[in-house]
Amino acid sequence: MMVIESTQNPKFKTMLRWREKSAARRNDGICLVEGLREVERALASDWKPILAIHREAATVPVVLRSFSCASAVFDRLVVRKGTAEVLVAFEPKTWTLDSLSLPENALVLIADGTEKPGNLGAMLRTANAVQVDAVITSSAVSDVYGPEVVRNSLGGLFATPVVEAKREDVQGWLLAQGFKTFQMHLEGAESPYQSDLRGRIALVVGAEDQGLDASWDHAAPHRLKLPMNGLVDSLNVSVAAGVILYEALRQRS
Repeated sequence: MMVIESTQNPKFKTMLRWREKSAARRNDGICLVEGLREVERALASDWKPILAIHREAATVPVVLRSFSCASAVFDRLVVRKGTAEVLVAFEPKTWTLDSLSLPENALVLIADGTEKPGNLGAMLRTANAVQVDAVITSSAVSDVYGPEVVRNSLGGLFATPVVEAKREDVQGWLLAQGFKTFQMHLEGAESPYQSDLRGRIALVVGAEDQGLDASWDHAAPHRLKLPMNGLVDSLNVSVAAGVILYEALRQRS
């Protein structure tokens, strides 16, 4: 089997372009997945592999047509240098607001203007653990298919329907679909523990630095606030979302 030993190899150069340029990934419809566990989860979720490169002598899933690469060259492509065994460019599954097929008692998480990819990835991880029916990113700053989101989601990105849409389109869709929509807000009047989170529910969380845009007050009239009994007045957005999603799961069980 041919081994990629040069950074001038066309397959290496293609993968490197996708690694370094988010615009190239988006234009080509590509999501890079690094690591054997993550690749196996993407395959199990029926994501389509486009190009796969693995570290020389590594064992990779038999369904992959993967190209072997010398370790020193392979490490130019990955974040986890020396440990990652495989890097695969996938064509991700995509959804739109109109293509979502949701149950009557759907639970949906909306991440509005999320600026930190680590937070978005962590929310996708929690959303999958809770079995949220969809995650919608509205007016997102982070690249939902970026490497840090993929890594922090631990595969949650692959197994949960994810929609990217404009804020105003999401707000109109929520109203048309009959959701009872809650927003996380520091001036929230309701505690999630006293709120009914059963039925067709959407939870909207905003950017940590600015919170939610004021336009959400119409589409998401119910404001939630977690109890803060110490010196701090807020939680990391992914932690706060996780607390409320698990309360919704408890109420629905």
